[in-house]
Amino acid sequence: MSDLRTLSAHTAYLPGSVNVGIVFNDAGQAVLIDSGGDKHHGRTLRKALDAAGLRPIAIINTHSHADHYGGNDYLCRQFAVPVWAPRFEEAILRYPLLEPMYLFDGASPPTALRNKWLMAKPSPVDHVYDPAEEPLLEIGEMRLQVHDVSGHAVVQAAIGAENVCFAADAFFGTEVLNKYEIPFTHNVARQIEALERLRSLPYDIFVPGHGTPTEDIERAVQENRAAIERAITWVRDAVGDGATTDEVVHAVTARLENPPTTLSTYVLMRATIAAYLAHLTEQGTIAPEVVRGVLRWVPQ
Repeated sequence: MSDLRTLSAHTAYLPGSVNVGIVFNDAGQAVLIDSGGDKHHGRTLRKALDAAGLRPIAIINTHSHADHYGGNDYLCRQFAVPVWAPRFEEAILRYPLLEPMYLFDGASPPTALRNKWLMAKPSPVDHVYDPAEEPLLEIGEMRLQVHDVSGHAVVQAAIGAENVCFAADAFFGTEVLNKYEIPFTHNVARQIEALERLRSLPYDIFVPGHGTPTEDIERAVQENRAAIERAITWVRDAVGDGATTDEVVHAVTARLENPPTTLSTYVLMRATIAAYLAHLTEQGTIAPEVVRGVLRWVPQ
C-alpha cells in the first residue's frame, strides 16, 4: 500500500519524524490522525494516499504541537477537508504564535523561535471535541474511539480504530527516549496518568507519535515511566539545597548526551524542566522562594 504501513484491515500509518495515522473504509475514504510537521510532510502524505487509492475526508488532530498539525494547511487547501481539534488546543491551531509565545514565558518570541518546529501555518478548525467528554467520533461511515491522554499537552487525545490505538505523544518509542532522554511534557502527573490509561485500553497495536509501533504496551509504559522517574531524580538533585530555574536547567542538561544546542531546543527543555519543578512543588518536595527579586527552588 504505497509508503503506508498497514496495521489492520482498515488502519495504516505513514512513518516519519511524526507518525500520521490513517483510518479508512472500503469506499476509499480516509480519516487522518494528525498531519505531520509542514507542507512537505503533507505532500508526502498526499502522494502515499493517492498511491493507495485513498482520499482524505477529515483530519483529527490529537493536540496542538506544530509537528502534529503543520501539514493541515497544505492538505486543507488540496482537499478542503474539515479539521477536528481538541478543546483548548484548537486555539493554537488557529493562532500558532501562541506556541512559541508560551514557551518564551508569554513574551513576544524572537524570530529564531518563529520556525516550523514551533509555529506551523494556521489551520482551520471546523469541529472542537473534548477527549474527556466525547468517547466517540463518527466521521462518514467510520466510528473512532477517543481517549483522554492529556499530559504531554494541555489536552491530548488518543484515537482508536479496530485493534489499533494511535496514541499521539502519550508515550514515546524506545529510540526517541534514548535520543532525547527527557521528552517534552506539560504536566508530569497527567503524563503518568495517561501512561497508566494506555495499559487499560483494549488494543493490540499502539502507534506513538514518534517512534515504532508496538504490540507490547506494558514494556513501552515501563520505559516511559522509567524516563520520567529519572527526570524527577535529576531535577530534584539539581535543586539540591536551593537553586534558580536556570541553575536547575544547566545542571540537568549537563547530564544529557544530547543537550540543547539551539534556542528552540533550549526553550523546549526549559519548559519541560519547569513542568518537573511544578510537579515536585505539588508533591511538597520543593517550594518556590523569591528573595530580593530572585526566584529559587528550595527543598521542603
